[in-house]
This record gives sequence, structure tokens and C-alpha cells, in this order.
Amino acid sequence: MNTGVISMRYAKALYAYAKEQGVEDAIYSNMLQLMHTLQHVKELGEVLATPSLSADERVSLLCSAVDSSPVYERFMRLVVSRERESLLPFIAHCYVSLYRKKKNIIAMRFTTAQPASDAVREKVIAAASRDGAEVEMHDVVEPDIIGGFICETETHRLDASVRRQLRDIEIELVKQNKKLV
Repeated sequence: MNTGVISMRYAKALYAYAKEQGVEDAIYSNMLQLMHTLQHVKELGEVLATPSLSADERVSLLCSAVDSSPVYERFMRLVVSRERESLLPFIAHCYVSLYRKKKNIIAMRFTTAQPASDAVREKVIAAASRDGAEVEMHDVVEPDIIGGFICETETHRLDASVRRQLRDIEIELVKQNKKLV
């Protein structure tokens, strides 16, 4: 079974139907919530795999995991009826990626050692925005990077952290010492 192809087909069908109904933004929110829930509540996947659960119970469980809408519930009924629950993390990811591409949204993860100020956030968003793209910025505070920042988008990573700079210095020093020995 080709997980990626099947997941993308379901995601495209959901996007087309949601757009037709005028609720693609709400479904985007639902898929983000579903991704988060499936990632952080591992027991949900185990419960969904339980053969003793009826289809209605599975749909009810999936709808209670997010702020569901009628379109979301209808889609979950389709997924459950086709026994594709195991593909939900992939379908949700494909939908989110497809939505962002169609709406010209850049998802960015901005990691700093301390919380970034609003001025810094605005400058980073302005620098990342291209061709009028909207930037969805997710701030992450990670004291281990010591200072600087790490900026990641779907296709690029800029690591200007002190941790990386110290690691580069260490590698260079080890390389120089190996030449001496």
C-alpha cells in the first residue's frame, strides 16, 4: 500500500469538498488539531485500532478530539468506513500542506534561547514573507541553544545559534589537533 499517494488523494478530496462548502479554513483548523492530538495522545491511535469499537464509536472519538464541524464528521465517517484510520496522521499532514500551498502560507518554526520580543518577531516575519505570503510563526524557547536563533521553514533551515557556533569551533579545533599528532 502506498501511504503517501492514498493520503494525498484523501486530503485533496477533502480540500475540494471543504472549498465547495466554504469551510476549508475550519477544516484546516480541525486537521491541525487532529495532528496535534494524534501526536501527543498516543493512546488514541491504540484505541482506534481496537477491533471491539464500532464505526460510530470511532467517528465519535475522532470528532471529540477536535472542534468538529459537519464536514469534518462526514469525512471521518468516510475514513472509518474505508478502514483508513491508520492513515489519519498522514492525511492530516497532507491536507495542512495542501492548504498552506493553496493559501500561500509559509509555516516557520523560530527557536530562541529566551522568548523573542514582538519587534524581533515582526522583523523575522517581514524577512520570511515573500510575494505577499502569510507567515505562520511558531515560537519555540529552547535554552540549550544558549543564544542566537534557529529559523526553519518547510524547505530551509538557518541555524545561527551559539550552540552550533561552539560545535563548529570544537570540530575545527579537533581537526587542527589531528594534524599535529
